[in-house]
Amino acid sequence: MKILVVATWYPHDENPTEAPFNAEHVEAIRGRGHDVRVVHVRLGSALGMPGKASGLWEGTPVRRIAADPKRPVTLVQAALRLAREMAWADAVHTMAFSSILVTMLPWAARTLAGQGRAWVHTEHWNGVVNPASVSPLWEKLAGVRAVLRLPHVVTGVTGQLATEMQRFARPGAAMVVPCVVKGRDAVVPASFGNPLRLAAVGGLVARKRPLEAVETIAWLRDHGTEAHLTWVGDGPLRPAVESRVAELGLGGHVTLAGSVRPAEVARHLSAADLFFLPTAQENFFTSAAEALAAGRAVVATRVGGFSDYADASNSRLVEDVTPESLGRAVLDARDAFKGVPAEDIARPIRERFSPVAVGELFDRAYTAALARA
Repeated sequence: MKILVVATWYPHDENPTEAPFNAEHVEAIRGRGHDVRVVHVRLGSALGMPGKASGLWEGTPVRRIAADPKRPVTLVQAALRLAREMAWADAVHTMAFSSILVTMLPWAARTLAGQGRAWVHTEHWNGVVNPASVSPLWEKLAGVRAVLRLPHVVTGVTGQLATEMQRFARPGAAMVVPCVVKGRDAVVPASFGNPLRLAAVGGLVARKRPLEAVETIAWLRDHGTEAHLTWVGDGPLRPAVESRVAELGLGGHVTLAGSVRPAEVARHLSAADLFFLPTAQENFFTSAAEALAAGRAVVATRVGGFSDYADASNSRLVEDVTPESLGRAVLDARDAFKGVPAEDIARPIRERFSPVAVGELFDRAYTAALARA
C-alpha cells in the first residue's frame, strides 16, 4: 500500500531529535512492506526550513515545505503540494494534531471531487488530553479538537489518549497504537549497590519536576539511604536546580548530564538501578518505557496514560509528590525489584512495543480506514 505521511514535526539534519517517535512509526509502517512518503510541513514563521528541502531520512523519502500563516501564499502552496501527493497515495496518515489542520482542506477538496483517500491520524500530544496543561489560550481553543471527526481512524499512543479522542472522532474510530520502544543495548543486571543509583531523563523544566527529584535525594540521605541521581536532559531550570543541589549539600550526589545522544541515554539507563522522574504530566512517557526496556523498574507519579504498561509488576507510581512519598516509593521499588532479573522487566516491553508489533497495529488501522472511506 502507498502511504502518504503528513507531519508538522519530523527529524532533520539540524535537529535529529525533533519528534523521533514519528520517524519510528514510519519505520514500523515501512517494515510491513508499505511504500511510504513523508511530507514534513514546517508550520509557522518561527521555524526555519532545514538545509535540505527534500531527500531521504533513514531510507524514507521526505519532502519539507513551509506553511506560514503570516504568508498566505505558503499555505496555498502547501495545500497544492499535499493534494498532488494524495493523488499518489492509497491512504493519508497524519501525525500530530496540527497536521490535521494543514491536511483537511486539500483532503476535503479531493473528497468532494470524488477522489478522496482513506485517512488515519496518529496522536501523541498531551494537549489533546489535557488542554489546560499546555496554555490558557489552548484551553480556550480546545474545541478545535472537533477536527478529529475528519479522519476515518484515529490512533492514540495510550488508552487514555484514545479514549479522549473518541469523544470527538467518528463512532468507533479510535484505537491504541503505542510508540515504538527499542532496546538499544543488551540488558544488563542492576547492581543495587551503595549508593543506590537513580536515572531521570527529561528536560530541566517545571513539568518534569527536577527540584522535587533533588529534594527526594536529600530525603533519602537524611533517612539513611545513600542515593545518586543522574539527570539526563537540559533546560531553563538548570540554574535553579544547581542552586538547590548546593543548598542541600548534594554536590556529589546529583549529576546533571545535559542533553546527550540516544545511545548515551541508553548507557545512563543501564548504569542505573531505577528510573525516577516525578513528572507532572505525560502521555506515553517514552523515557520510562525505554528504562523498562533496559530492565530498569520505574518510580514516577501517576499522571498519564503510561499506566497502560507501567504497573506493579515493573513500577511504583505515586499520587503524592512530597519528598517523603517519593522517597518511600524509591525504597519500595528497590526492595521489590532488586531480586527480579532485569531481563524479566525488559522482555514484555521490548516485545509489546517493537517495530513489528506496532506495524501490525497500523495495518489494522489502515484496513479499518479503507473500509470506512
